[in-house]
Formats: sequence, structure tokens, C-alpha cells
Amino acid sequence: MEERHLRNDLNVTGSRKTTGGSYHRVNIDGMAKLDGDLDCSSLSVNGTLKIYGSLVSESTTINGMAKVEGELRTQSLDVNGTLGVHGAARAESTMVNGMCTINGPLVSNRVRVDGMTTINGDLSTPEFTVNGKCNVRGRVDSERIDIGGMATIDGDVQGEVINVQGNIKVGGLLNADSVEIRLYTSSSAREVGGERIDIRRKERSGLWKALGLGGAPSFRAQLIEGDEIVLEDTEADTVRGSRVHIGRGCNIRFVEYSGELSVDPEAKVGNSERI
Repeated sequence: MEERHLRNDLNVTGSRKTTGGSYHRVNIDGMAKLDGDLDCSSLSVNGTLKIYGSLVSESTTINGMAKVEGELRTQSLDVNGTLGVHGAARAESTMVNGMCTINGPLVSNRVRVDGMTTINGDLSTPEFTVNGKCNVRGRVDSERIDIGGMATIDGDVQGEVINVQGNIKVGGLLNADSVEIRLYTSSSAREVGGERIDIRRKERSGLWKALGLGGAPSFRAQLIEGDEIVLEDTEADTVRGSRVHIGRGCNIRFVEYSGELSVDPEAKVGNSERI
């Protein structure tokens, strides 16, 4: 098998159209169009690149603009500019400080979004961090999820630890051993499940306070089910758990509990039943 370090480099400083192929280092400082798949040790784009095929690379750095018509496989993906991938993507590490759109599923050992990312498919990653804005059109499977920015997930979210200090909207089930949500804005999920669920208001500060983003602090769900549940500023049809505290600002239609129930004077509970 050909060693990548023995391959030729490809450097584009002006405007060039060529075929894809196998290279060592690929540096795009101008405008380039590659007709076919690209396989390289490293790809650095400071200009504009369009690949009419798939991309396989050990490291991929996008500081300019790049579009991949096929799939992407890389060990390190670092997007500071704009990247569009027509197919699925797989990376050891994914870092987005710019704008990234993947029109398929993403599998990565680590995903951090400080810019803007759209994944038109499922996301599978042990570590998922959002300090910018991220839209996932499928489901999310992760071990640890930290949301400090804004995340919208159309499908289910499955994790071990979910920590939200920003805004989250989940179209399906939000499920983890530990779910902690601090409400700066209006967040929601169809259902929430976990051993420990803690949803409370956090006084606004910084950007959330300055811009008034996302509406008043609140959480909406059809069903919240867990062992230990603490809620504030939450509206739900049904809350079911062992030890349940319904705090200020809550509006709950029905509470079912097996251990203890406490209700704040500033909360509304339609009916409750101990089982």
C-alpha cells in the first residue's frame, strides 16, 4: 500500500481545475475544483475548494470555503470558515468555529460547535458540546452533552449526562441518567426521562440578558418521568416519579408519585396521586 508521506503535494494559489487523486499535503490558497475523490494526509483550505467526489484525509482544516459532493472521512475536522458536505461524515474530532452543513449522519468521537452547524441526519458522539448554534435533523446518541448555546434536535436524545445552560428544543424523548437544565430561555422536549431530573430557572446574564434571546425562561413537555424530579417554570401534562418537587412557576396537569411530593405555593397542580 502506498504511504501517504511518499505522495506528491498539491498546492493551488491561483485558479485551477484538475482531477482528484492521492496526495500528501493539499493546500488551497486560491480557487480549485477537483473532479473525483480526494485522498490525502492533510487538507488546508484558505481559499475556495469544490470536490466532485468524496474526501478522505487525516486532518482537514477549512479557513475559507469548501464543498464536498460525496462523503467525508477524516481524523481531525476543524472548520473556521464554511464547509458543506453532501453525504455522511466521520471524524475522530470535529470542531466548528465557522459554519458547517452535513447532509447526512455524523459519527465522531468528539463534537464541539462554537459556530453554526446543521446535521441533516443522526449524530453519534461520546462528547457533544454546543456553545454556538446546532441543528440536528435526526437523533443524538451521546454519553455527555453540554449545551451552553442553542441546540435543536428533531429526534430523540440519548445520553448519560445532559447539562443545559442555554437553549434546547427536542422533538422526541430527552433521556439520560442525569438531566440538568438551567432555563435562560424557552426550552422544550416532547418527553423527558432519567434517574435525576433537575429543571430550574437561571437568572439571565451576558448575551442572553443583553439581547433577550429565546423568550422567557420556561420549559414545556408532555411527560416528565424519573426517580428524583425537581422542576421550576415548567409546564407539563404528566409528571411521574418517586420524589417530586414542583417549584415556582410550574403548571402541571397531573402528578403521579410513589415517595414524596412537595408543591410550591407559586405552582399549579391540577391533580396528584400517590401509587
